[in-house]
Amino acid sequence: MKADQIYETAIKPLSPSDRLRIATLILNEIPPESVAEFNDTWSDQDLQDFTVQNWAAIKPEDEGDLSGSNG
Repeated sequence: MKADQIYETAIKPLSPSDRLRIATLILNEIPPESVAEFNDTWSDQDLQDFTVQNWAAIKPEDEGDLSGSNG
């Protein structure tokens, strides 16, 4: 049985408080090391990758728009 089927048949009919208890049980069973670590700082490699990807997205015909001339 897939997760969406379990949810529709077994979880969704429950009261909100029972669903919250089940959600709490599920979340408490997830080991901390399996959760991706959030970091809001950028490494040098992050900045380099971001810059390369964004410059690659600029098309040559857009460069005229950057100069401020209207053509």
